[in-house]
Amino acid sequence: MYIEFDLPPVSDHDTANSDYLLNYLLSGSPSQNYQINALVSTYMRLVDVAAIEYNLGSSSLRQFWSTGTSFGMDKMNRSISHFENCVSAMHRAIKAYRQLRNHKTRDSLSVYLTNPKPIFISDQVADQIRKVRDAIHHLEEKVVKGDFEEGLPIAIKPFGEETSHPSQPDKIIKTIDRLKIGPHELKFSDVAKWLNEMLNIAVKIAQYDRLTGRECSDNAA
Repeated sequence: MYIEFDLPPVSDHDTANSDYLLNYLLSGSPSQNYQINALVSTYMRLVDVAAIEYNLGSSSLRQFWSTGTSFGMDKMNRSISHFENCVSAMHRAIKAYRQLRNHKTRDSLSVYLTNPKPIFISDQVADQIRKVRDAIHHLEEKVVKGDFEEGLPIAIKPFGEETSHPSQPDKIIKTIDRLKIGPHELKFSDVAKWLNEMLNIAVKIAQYDRLTGRECSDNAA
């Protein structure tokens, strides 16, 4: 069997947080509203965590398949844990950003973030991530209580379809391209796309100038 991956990378996640902290030290909190500041810090932290966990999960997954033996199961277990943490952090980041962007005070930062509207806060995407996150957490509860049927999945798993090799009919190509738990799936290509969009928003927040309500002049030039 040949193993292939549709596992796109995510952008460098260090710059946004560094710029945000520098802007915070030089100009102070992005808002005079405590909840706004808390939402910003929460979003920035969770997006950073989600990106790190995605990359770690990807690395461990590739390492597992490169070993080709049961002795590499520790790497698969790590990969599963990293991806579970990634999905959970993305779900929480979406909730924080929705509240930040639509804050009832219409803080200048909320107005600054009005356009463009990112795809990841759409109901379709947010619900898809939430359902996988809920399945992960509820499954653990069922396992602890013993309230599940034998043969059902006990964790999320990297998954992919198998196809015949185009030039070697006796060989199979397995393409790992998604996360699956029960009836719920998340394609890695979608997760990477949404994470990159989240990181772009983090950069936008990091470049916000609270004095002008716009992007910092150094970045806008």
